[in-house]
Amino acid sequence: MAQASHSYSPLSTSSLISARSFCACNFKKLGVSVSTSMGPLLLNFVLMGLALIGLVSINPTSLLAAEPDGPDIIITPEDALEYQLIGKIKTSIRGKTDYDRKIQKGLKAFYLQHDRKPVWLNQTGLTPIAQKAISEIKKGHEFGLNVNDIALPSQDLINGQPEQRADAELMISQAILAYAKRAKGGNLIPQNISRFLDNKPEYLDPLDVLTRVIKTNDISKTFISYHPKHPQYWALKKKLDEVRAATGALKPRIIIPAGPVIRPFDRHEDIALLRQRLNQPVPLTNGRPLYPQDIYDSALVEAVKNYQGANNIKATGIINKTTRLKLNKRNVNPEKKLLANMERWRWVPTNFGSNHIRVNIPEYLVRVTKNDKIIHTERVITGKTKHKTPSFSDEMETIVFNPYWNVPQSIIWNEMGGVAPRGYESRVVNGRTFIRQPPGPRNALGRVKFLFPNKHAVYLHDTPTKSLFNRTRRAFSHGCMRLRNPLKMAEILLAPDGFTKKTVRSRVNSGRNQRIDLKNKIPVHVTYFTMWANQDGSMKHFNDIYGHDKRVMAALQGRPIGLEPRQKVKKRPVQVVKKKKKSSNFISLFFSN
Repeated sequence: MAQASHSYSPLSTSSLISARSFCACNFKKLGVSVSTSMGPLLLNFVLMGLALIGLVSINPTSLLAAEPDGPDIIITPEDALEYQLIGKIKTSIRGKTDYDRKIQKGLKAFYLQHDRKPVWLNQTGLTPIAQKAISEIKKGHEFGLNVNDIALPSQDLINGQPEQRADAELMISQAILAYAKRAKGGNLIPQNISRFLDNKPEYLDPLDVLTRVIKTNDISKTFISYHPKHPQYWALKKKLDEVRAATGALKPRIIIPAGPVIRPFDRHEDIALLRQRLNQPVPLTNGRPLYPQDIYDSALVEAVKNYQGANNIKATGIINKTTRLKLNKRNVNPEKKLLANMERWRWVPTNFGSNHIRVNIPEYLVRVTKNDKIIHTERVITGKTKHKTPSFSDEMETIVFNPYWNVPQSIIWNEMGGVAPRGYESRVVNGRTFIRQPPGPRNALGRVKFLFPNKHAVYLHDTPTKSLFNRTRRAFSHGCMRLRNPLKMAEILLAPDGFTKKTVRSRVNSGRNQRIDLKNKIPVHVTYFTMWANQDGSMKHFNDIYGHDKRVMAALQGRPIGLEPRQKVKKRPVQVVKKKKKSSNFISLFFSN
């Protein structure tokens, strides 16, 4: 008896996908897992099995291509799109970083919440909310975001086959996440710009980002919410809009020649040029100048003071060599400088804390904030250009009265030649030289230091050299930040722990080395901002002492930059000495005070 012969025609990709998805969905109702890689013959048996147990009703003629004239597709294109979407989510992002993996996890959770169905596409193309989201992404350049390289789906993908439509769906989700990541955490990675920009940008939760978009009634407001909340960020954004809106031909550059010191109410021919430079004409009466243009009047004096203050010059109103040079210096492109400062605002913590300490390096100032109000401002000295103070955030834990100064190895060998100066203590342990300076009036750290342990080994401290605080430019340290009035700072920070002014002075005057652990740690933010908005909308400008502005501007424009070279420590001789008892205790004593 001849056996029946069965031939199976090749299945189309879409029909095979549809059938696999169909079987998987129906078996899921029974709590059974079905492989999505099954072949066409096995699929027929599975479909027949589902019919036998009453889960589905099928016609034998509807089995997958059992005969050449069998139907090609048994489920809708939307079902096929769903199947494609499930597979692509699993492979959409290969996690290189923790945040990449978080994005993939967020995408999976988001589509699970929506039953693995597309949310940005419908049968006719893009949903209205998707169209609005794409429009907001394209407007990212208004905030200085690099959005040109954020991939958005073409119309061919949106209207293509299920696999292409799945690509378009995921592309929109990833574009929204890319925008939110850059708006909140920046276009750039700080550590790729400089070794001394050690900020840790915070990123938004991917699931929350996508959920807020799909549920919002105001898409523009939602996208704005992804940006930093800091008032200074929005003040810079407002100034950026003004700069970009300015029209008209550039005014000719006014040069103030070298000349004598000019004081308020003096007369000099350069005053007429100064009026043009600062746009401060002589007042008119009946259409005629009230007095000659070469008189240095009170209105112009105020304009000069404002200019000096905004450019980190002592605001005396006296026109000296420093002021003349600054007036003639070609200004950095204001738009680029604004964008560089806005970028750095994206790197700092979302919330500084209602109580915190903030140092702004280019401003040479530290501010203490309590209950969201600045209660104390003081001058600081920061690191030299070859010993830059790093930008980062941490928490203050300890205040030390009458501290020891444990001399860094770089100073021991680069500046001391491995020999302890008079009055210092020295010890060689296992061939390594350690030097420290005992507490006292000449101690390099002064009478008090404020510790917020960090990998950079920098902190705030007193100094016996007070005259340097009178300088306008105060970059003189090896990286730490020196305080002009540290005792006042100690009184403020220790007041919540029950210390009075008298208690603080008593501890200092005792001359004894004492550590005070704060009951509540205080956030410390060391920042680098070269522009600051005043309440009246005017801008203060600070010198880019470390060149971070230039590096950020270059990176934002896609220009390659290299990291600064590391400081080299002179090769030190290895001293062979006999081990002595308690050496480890001595070393721990060095580093605990």
